[in-house]
Amino acid sequence: MEAVAEGLWGLADYQEKKGEIGKAMKCLEAICQSQVSFLPIIEIKTRLRIATLLLKYSNNVNHAKSHLERSQLLLKSIPSCFELKCRAYSLLSQCYQLVGAIPSQKQIMSKGLELISTSEDGFSGRLWYCNFNSQLANALTIEGDHHGSISALENGLMCATQMCYPELQMFFATSILHVHLMQWENESSVQDALNRCNVIWESIESEKRQQCLGLLFYNELLHVFYLLRICDYKNAVQHVDKLDAAMKSDLQRRQQIKELTKELDAVNESLSRSDLNYRDRSALSAKQAHLEEQLNNLTGNDRDFSEPIYFGSARRTWEDKLELAPPPIDGEWLPKEELEKHGILDGVRGRHEIIVSYRLPFFSLRW
Repeated sequence: MEAVAEGLWGLADYQEKKGEIGKAMKCLEAICQSQVSFLPIIEIKTRLRIATLLLKYSNNVNHAKSHLERSQLLLKSIPSCFELKCRAYSLLSQCYQLVGAIPSQKQIMSKGLELISTSEDGFSGRLWYCNFNSQLANALTIEGDHHGSISALENGLMCATQMCYPELQMFFATSILHVHLMQWENESSVQDALNRCNVIWESIESEKRQQCLGLLFYNELLHVFYLLRICDYKNAVQHVDKLDAAMKSDLQRRQQIKELTKELDAVNESLSRSDLNYRDRSALSAKQAHLEEQLNNLTGNDRDFSEPIYFGSARRTWEDKLELAPPPIDGEWLPKEELEKHGILDGVRGRHEIIVSYRLPFFSLRW
């Protein structure tokens, strides 16, 4: 029966890539609804996959939640399966937040952190520790517990520091600054959080900083709002200029990707013809390889490992998001559509002043 399950999983993947989500769901549901029993581990993996598809492509949160809760029951009887348990906790936490069950979300994240404390799963375990603290911080902020939220984010920052992972450190540092800006108990605390962001950002290699566009936007936006809050308009305009330049650069890059993709599609279509002679086919194959290399250079060639599905994250694919942290961190994006819709800035620059009406997307982190 394991071969049958693997065949249905493969068929579901194929249908999803074609955009046939309904057919992909039917392949997976066939396993859960089968009169012949599959191994518990097969049912668990299938239900996690169904829940991921439901959260990614539909609004049927309750259906996803029921699959995840069933998976949790099955996982209780299995002593191992650390990765699957973490994925179930993460997805279930997202469901609870979407339906407004914040106490349940906090409880499930506490269980996740307890699981990690008894595990020796190395790098992966630390990433999940960061994931759960990030989600716990979101839940605590929703309840208005800013101190608790900052404490959870500090735990994540400490873990990222121990991992020597500056990009992940920056995610938590900017998130802490975000909460301080929302709370604003005293200016010195906000200033300390701001300075820490500056130190960590400078510790990231220049080439890597250019690849962390989401972090750049997030950091600069937070700086702008801090400077506007203290009425330092002269310095605020410098950060707005950085945002403006970064957005224009990203738009140009995406336009290049669009044009290259269109050209590659045309080449692939030509290569599919059966009447091509050897010379033409060789020329088209060389052009195909060149275009693919250009696209890889523009988009990055490490996306297979970072695919959200691998970690059980339900967020949409990376193309329409500005990534803030590596998977499996939850709530790690800024929506490109919102940035474009409202614009990086909508203001009037004077010699010593700036008026900015951009709305900081607090909702992007579900805060």
